[in-house]
Amino acid sequence: MRTATADTVALLTAALRRLPPQQADAARFVIGRSFEAATMPMRGLARAAGLPPATFTRLAQSLGLPGWDELRAGLIADTRENLGARRPFSVRPLPERGTEPLAGAMIAADRAILDHLDAERIEQAAALLEAAPRVLVAGFRSCHAPALLFHYQYRLFRPDIALMGGVGGVLDVELGALKAGDALLLFGFDPYSRDGLLCAEAAADAGAKVVAVVDRPDAPVAEGAAVVLTFGTDSSGFFPSLTGCIALVQALAATLYSRAGDAGREQLRRTEARIAAHTPYLETGSRRR
Repeated sequence: MRTATADTVALLTAALRRLPPQQADAARFVIGRSFEAATMPMRGLARAAGLPPATFTRLAQSLGLPGWDELRAGLIADTRENLGARRPFSVRPLPERGTEPLAGAMIAADRAILDHLDAERIEQAAALLEAAPRVLVAGFRSCHAPALLFHYQYRLFRPDIALMGGVGGVLDVELGALKAGDALLLFGFDPYSRDGLLCAEAAADAGAKVVAVVDRPDAPVAEGAAVVLTFGTDSSGFFPSLTGCIALVQALAATLYSRAGDAGREQLRRTEARIAAHTPYLETGSRRR
């Protein structure tokens, strides 16, 4: 009996563009809720998705499988394989003590991550963001930090940029404001945020272009992105590394500033003057008495 092989979510993501609309809706639902899809009966899954149960059978058959049971078997296998990586950090075993300090091993791993960043794609992303009349930035949970950093740095010399965060539970309102021509810089890594997937889908529906900053090219939130920037997350510590992601943010912001020319420099001067007027910084020569 044939079943979906490893990484069924990636298989579904790759098939999205060729699927009929209703099957594509089912695929997106499974991609966003792969654990539920692996553990729920098909009829319950169909009710949750608001789709006929037969749609999930046809989805599996479009992937070359006999039916939903075989697709679900692939999801179950993926869930088992990834259980150790996805379970709460608090229950993972402590890193083994070796001859090298943990911090040293983590720094060495981060160096390797930095070596694999793609500078050419950073230029492509910068060109897209620069050309957009409005730029929005979104990153949730662990990805909020790099999203916030990019928003801060870019806004220093480009005012028409907004951070989407769903503060107060109004993400749906923010997504409703997306329009054709907008550019969305979207951050995400495994396990992917459902809010991130909502942002990607809303951008596609609105005709906005997406620059996805993700841990792998076939990430669900990167489907249909105009530019995909990837970073590694492997780490010797408990938590996935964000070093590569932060490096991409810094390089992208610097590239955008270099492309902004005199207009960008003048806007930065105005921003610095406004900041100075509010005196948020300590005098470096001052001492406590």
